[in-house]
Amino acid sequence: MALTHFSLTALRSFEVASRHLSFTKAADELFLTRSAISQQISLLEGQIGVKLFHRLHSKLVLSREGELLASAIRKSLLNIESALDSIRSSEISGKLVVGSLPSFGAKWLAPRISRFAELHPNIEIKLLSYISLDDVISNGVDIAVSFAREKQPGIQQEILLQDEIWPICAPSILRAEQPVNSADDLGYYPILHTTLEGLDFGASWDNWFAELGLPPFPPHRAISFSRAYMMIEAASRGQGIGIAMRSLVEQDVNSGKLLRLFDFRVEASKLIALFYPEAAEHRPAVRAFSAWIHEQLLKDRSSLSLAEPSPVCLD
Repeated sequence: MALTHFSLTALRSFEVASRHLSFTKAADELFLTRSAISQQISLLEGQIGVKLFHRLHSKLVLSREGELLASAIRKSLLNIESALDSIRSSEISGKLVVGSLPSFGAKWLAPRISRFAELHPNIEIKLLSYISLDDVISNGVDIAVSFAREKQPGIQQEILLQDEIWPICAPSILRAEQPVNSADDLGYYPILHTTLEGLDFGASWDNWFAELGLPPFPPHRAISFSRAYMMIEAASRGQGIGIAMRSLVEQDVNSGKLLRLFDFRVEASKLIALFYPEAAEHRPAVRAFSAWIHEQLLKDRSSLSLAEPSPVCLD
């Protein structure tokens, strides 16, 4: 008789009962009733035409045929389990070229990329920085982080997060006689800008003030940087008060290296997204990186305990 004629439920019920030599314990393991187990085994015995169990002094014992069948089923189940374990634990391999705008790559991705490498040691990772997303696909990048944009033919886009804009500075720069309690107090300190904020995950003082309904910030003692990571480094060394995307400075704020000034939420105007060619959507390495970066960003939001921001009074 072909295997397809046998109930897999009956075979599984028999295997469990043969291990326990008890219909009651088999029912507990399979979350069934004792009656259901008995019915499944009776069905199997009827199909085979032999008894699989005997009662001996109120104990359940396997017949000779039952022992043969139990052994065969158990070996088959172990082989299936081994194959499933092998599939689940098989290492994803190959090369993965990851692209990122320079500051996000330097301040967020590079400090965390070893976590992905530890999870997937057989993936050869290459991390590149770029300026224009248009150059990414043509240069062999498999997956990239950039600002969200309109749908492009042949390109998949996954939204990662809505970032915020944070004014930041080193604790050492704040003077006791001149605290920063209001926006006007910023005028007593050097101000740091990022000039390529639209391309490099920076943030704009003009946008920050406009979002709060305040007049544009008057230029004074300002230092401009073409990259946000350069501005953040200068701020961490006490060279002025800067403004940056939360994702770029959150770890430095939580470690105490930087202070976040003011406690109100100003969202960035652009979403951060993940991009990859549609043809690569089902590549194991691409899917693994996508799942990993989503998980990391979720952990950042749920587990990091933010340092208390300085109080603010917007006069």
